[in-house]
Amino acid sequence: MLELDSIDYDQYQLSICGHRTLKEVCLPGRYGRVIVSSNDNRFVIKTLRKSELKVYLEMLPNYYRHVKKNQASLLRKLYGLHVVRPAGGIKVYCAVWGNMMPSEICIDKCYDLKGSSIGRACSKTIVEDRAILKDLDFDFCFYLDPLVRARLLAQVKYDCEFLEAEGIMDYSFLLGIHIEASHEGSIDENASRSSSAKKKTDDTSEQNESSELTLADICDLLDRPGFKFGDRLPARAVRAFRNEMESKSYRSCTSAQECFKVLLIFGIVDFCQNYNMKKRIEHACKAIKYDSKSIKTVNPKAYSSRFQEFLSAVFLPEESD
Repeated sequence: MLELDSIDYDQYQLSICGHRTLKEVCLPGRYGRVIVSSNDNRFVIKTLRKSELKVYLEMLPNYYRHVKKNQASLLRKLYGLHVVRPAGGIKVYCAVWGNMMPSEICIDKCYDLKGSSIGRACSKTIVEDRAILKDLDFDFCFYLDPLVRARLLAQVKYDCEFLEAEGIMDYSFLLGIHIEASHEGSIDENASRSSSAKKKTDDTSEQNESSELTLADICDLLDRPGFKFGDRLPARAVRAFRNEMESKSYRSCTSAQECFKVLLIFGIVDFCQNYNMKKRIEHACKAIKYDSKSIKTVNPKAYSSRFQEFLSAVFLPEESD
């Protein structure tokens, strides 16, 4: 995978093997939950349970072929699987991923979405000083050029079919939102302040080029090798409250709704859970109390279908004038 993205292995090692990074990865009692950035913020390191490592190792050859064939894949890039043993400690398994969230722009909102509601409580997980929200916090839909939307959802379908064939479920759609402009109101006071501050301090040429990227530019880039859907995709965001999302009444933007010009950073992450016996029992227990379609623990085929249906409702076609 390093070769596919022209990443020098020596530079890769220097990036992930810093003292601070290794110290955080090896902290005891936090296995499977630690996410830290590399020294240069180019990579993200997440500790794994041994069962998760096994899933990644088994799917690795097929994963490599899939990503190589589908260069616009939304599957997060996996660059390394490693074992670290600190002095006097126990083995720590970890995966090294590409860092999806660029440091040069402000991410106003960040979500971990699965398309289910049960167990997706409105609680915040803090990763690298950033709050990661969940499905019950999510109240947006995004309007895209119809061609861009069609190609995006087609790629989601290809990726989900791959994960389904590998027997994987419980993956997430990691979504970062950078707000460029608000038509009415603001997303919230904190987001507005952080966006304003970032624009004053980070007036770099790279950010300016990203901001100037239009939907027409995206359409022109769709067939070019190396195009990435989840890298600062411009869209029109509409604030839709929970009852509107459930009734699909958010499909037409009214003057009472908040509209934003945004850049979207996203990808499919955490595809390391197979539908094993533990998950089958969990599904059976939860299905007694809840609607089986609303719980996250379902078989890979059902999970894939629901995931795609959810994203098709999040990304909507921009209507022509």
